[in-house]
Amino acid sequence: MEPSVRDTLRQLIARYGHSLCDDPRRCEAMLRDLCGQHKREVFILVSALRQRVAADLLGGSGALPTPLLLGRLRKRLEDELALTGEAAHWAVETWALALGIIAGPVIFPTPTPTPAAAPPPPPKPAKEPQPPPKPTFRDRLKDGSEGPEMVRLPPGRFLMGAPAEDDLADAKERPQHEVRIARPFAIGRFPVTFEDYDRFVAATNRQPPDDEGWGRGRRPVINVSWRDAVVYCVWLSAKTGRTYRLPSEAEWEYAGRAGTATRWSYGDDEKTLGDYAWFCDNSGGRTHPVGEKRPNPWGLHDIDGNVLEWVQDVWHKDYAGAPTDGSAWGAPSNASSSSNPAGRGVRGGSCGGNAGGNRVSSRGWHGPADRDGFLGLRLAQDL
Repeated sequence: MEPSVRDTLRQLIARYGHSLCDDPRRCEAMLRDLCGQHKREVFILVSALRQRVAADLLGGSGALPTPLLLGRLRKRLEDELALTGEAAHWAVETWALALGIIAGPVIFPTPTPTPAAAPPPPPKPAKEPQPPPKPTFRDRLKDGSEGPEMVRLPPGRFLMGAPAEDDLADAKERPQHEVRIARPFAIGRFPVTFEDYDRFVAATNRQPPDDEGWGRGRRPVINVSWRDAVVYCVWLSAKTGRTYRLPSEAEWEYAGRAGTATRWSYGDDEKTLGDYAWFCDNSGGRTHPVGEKRPNPWGLHDIDGNVLEWVQDVWHKDYAGAPTDGSAWGAPSNASSSSNPAGRGVRGGSCGGNAGGNRVSSRGWHGPADRDGFLGLRLAQDL
C-alpha cells in the first residue's frame, strides 16, 4: 500500500476535521483528485468509511480497548468487503492514524468469540493438506454431464444505481441506494451458452432459439424470452438437484460491480472498455464466444457487453421504494402506471450497445414473452 495515500488522508482530516467522515462522496472525490493513480487504495479507504469504520473509531464502540476495536473492524472489512487481512488491516490502521486514535502502526488482534464451553479436541490431521473451497463450481446433471460454471460470491453491501453526478445515467438508475446482500450466493461465470441451452432444448423437444446466423456452441444463447429462461432454470434444477433461478436485479448489479463503484465493472476509463466487453465499437454487431474478454474483479465475464441478461424483477421505472435486501422486486402498487408491470428487467450491456449503455448501472426491460438477438440470461443459485 502506498504511504502517500495514507499521508493525504491525514492531511485532509487535519484540514477539514472529522466532519469529512460524514460525507463519503466528498472524501472520495478529494482522495481521487489528490491520489488518482492509486485507485485501489482510494476505493478501499472509502469502502471502509461506508462500513462505518471511522464512525466506530470516533465513537469508541462501547469503550472497547483500542486493539480489540481495531481487530473487530478489520474482521468486519474482511467479511463484508471480501478484503484480504493485509488490505483490511491497512484500511483500519490508516483511518485510526488519520483520526488520531493511534500514534503509529500497531499490531492488533482479530477477535475470536469466547466459547460457551470447553472446545472439543482438535481433529486428527489429515494425511494430505485439504484444499480451500474452489471459488467456482459446476453441478453435475443426472446424465453425467456438467452444468454451467458458477462463481461463489460473498455477502456484502454496495450502492446500487448511479450517483447524481453521473451525466451518462438517467432517472431510471436513481435514486442511488444502499443494498445489503446478507447471504452468499452463486452466479454464472458466463452468460448461458448455446452449448448449455441446446442440451435443454433437445431434452424437452423445444424449438431451438434462432442464433441469427452467428453460430452456437460457446456463444451466449439469444432469442430466449423471460418465460423460456424461467423454464430452463426449472429444468436445470430438476436435473442437478440444486435450485437454479434468475438473479435479482440487485444481485446482478452487486455481482457486476464486484466491489467497485465505477461506471464499468473495471473502472471509469471508457477507452479500456474494449478489453472487457464486446460492444458496438468492436463486435461487428454480433455476439462472440463467452470468456474472450477480461473478467471483472470477481472473475465474471461479459458483464459489460455481449448480451443483455434477464433478471427476476418486474420492471420499475426508477428505484423509488426498491428493496434494500437484495431480493427481487415484485409488481408496482399502481398497476396502470408507466412502470409497465408486465415487463421484466434486463441488465448488462450488449454487442449492439454503446459504451454509455453498457455501464454496470444501466438497466432496461422487455415483455416476458419477448425474444431478441441481443438478449440472453445468466444463472443464479442460493448457497
